[in-house]
Amino acid sequence: MITPRFKVTQDDEFLHIKIGISNIRFNAAGLELVVEENVFICHLSPYYLRLRFPHALVDDERCNAAFNSKEECIDVKVPKLNKGQFFDDLDFPTKLLARQGDLVAADEISTKTVKKGPLIQEIGGTSTSTGLKDSIEEIRAAGKEFNWEIEQNVVNNDNAGLLGNKYGFNNGYDSIIGVSLSNGNDINELDNPESTTAEDRVLERLKKEDLQFDEGYYLHEYMVLRTNDEEELEISRIKVLLDYTVPLVKTYLKWYKNTPDEAKIASGGVMPIEFTEKEQEQMHDHLPKKEYLVDNNEIKALYITILNVLFGYVFEQIENEGIHSTESAWTIGKLVPQIAFLDQQLISEKDDNKHISIIKASLLSGIKNSLSWTLHRNFDLSIKAWKQVYYLLTGGKKLVVRALLDVHEVFRFHDVYYVYDKILLSDLCSWFINQGSEVIVKSLAVDMKRELDNITKEDVTFVSIVEGTEEGQMTTWYTETLAGLESLAEADVEAATAQAQAQDTANNSNI
Repeated sequence: MITPRFKVTQDDEFLHIKIGISNIRFNAAGLELVVEENVFICHLSPYYLRLRFPHALVDDERCNAAFNSKEECIDVKVPKLNKGQFFDDLDFPTKLLARQGDLVAADEISTKTVKKGPLIQEIGGTSTSTGLKDSIEEIRAAGKEFNWEIEQNVVNNDNAGLLGNKYGFNNGYDSIIGVSLSNGNDINELDNPESTTAEDRVLERLKKEDLQFDEGYYLHEYMVLRTNDEEELEISRIKVLLDYTVPLVKTYLKWYKNTPDEAKIASGGVMPIEFTEKEQEQMHDHLPKKEYLVDNNEIKALYITILNVLFGYVFEQIENEGIHSTESAWTIGKLVPQIAFLDQQLISEKDDNKHISIIKASLLSGIKNSLSWTLHRNFDLSIKAWKQVYYLLTGGKKLVVRALLDVHEVFRFHDVYYVYDKILLSDLCSWFINQGSEVIVKSLAVDMKRELDNITKEDVTFVSIVEGTEEGQMTTWYTETLAGLESLAEADVEAATAQAQAQDTANNSNI
């Protein structure tokens, strides 16, 4: 059976379903329409469409279907059981196509019904939950009390590698990235991605983030802005970028500014989004339609992955001033630790600073990578990108989905980097559309903003190498902050300026 393209709209009384049936001869006698509670089924061989809606429908004399020969589609009108009831997420094809048991209510918890759990799932030793989906509901119920601090568990790695080292979405993939290296995968930063454990990925990432940092490059960019060198500023365009707002964020800010307070309160501050036909086609044709059994401990990691992907997306959009280029996938990939290093853990189990939240670890990783890999390496630019990520999150789930779909499309079309779409982005988009929570997105925005407001240049540290100058002398390492580097650079400039002035004075006295 073929799942046809479809589009669903609504008014107060009806759902209007447009079902594409191109390339076949329409036969009214072969058309079968079924409405049972919240399920709608359309069968016209070889097409079969089953849609599951959030509220009940009714099959009565008002329900009708008509063949539209001009558009090669069937227009179906189905009455709502409760007139005036609003049906959410009609522009999420993967959500409407989900099977019974696949969906979890994103923003409300039903105390009247028990959600049907998956037929097979792992049972925790001390868990009293009635199922994985019930536990997800508990997290959503917690709302703003969602705790983003990393859990301090003793990890037993005795059996690590028994089934191979997994990576990607929900640690569900292997033997993919290693193959892509021979095809020119320059995003990957792991020496041996197929055999590196989750803990070792963290340690390798932290080490390479330090080694990649170029003090000279950063300080040159810093001093260009500090000295206000007009010629250099015109070449670098850094001032232009510091004033630039990416299109999605600009749309949200415009909506927020022009919307009355009453309407914003009524919508919970969530910007209304109507997905374009291209976006709906992308969700329908290019995202997986399957159930994801995500362990409760991994849910935080998925939201943090979304956080980092949004940063990579926003920074790339700022640098390219809203237009994707051939380097867009590379830039985003390098800025996202879950892509370049396959690292969804972010915090080492050996780290003494486990009080740090995973959100702060995510913010610092984004900042450090943007100061090491991108064309424009400026701390204020990195902070600006994170602030625009905050606006995307406050805009609501659908605005985040729109950004994720843009990233998904960038990777999906790339000859080499499409592997990251296969192992992470497609699943991440599909999972977030079907099971992502508006409440947790808001919680993430609030906690992220609080952490971001407290980050200073003293928090951004890099470990550098000092080579021995004499034979037999050991190589030493030292830790420096951005603030320390800038102070040293300014002191050098002041000393050079003072020396130049002294030389000028001496020359003038000799004259």
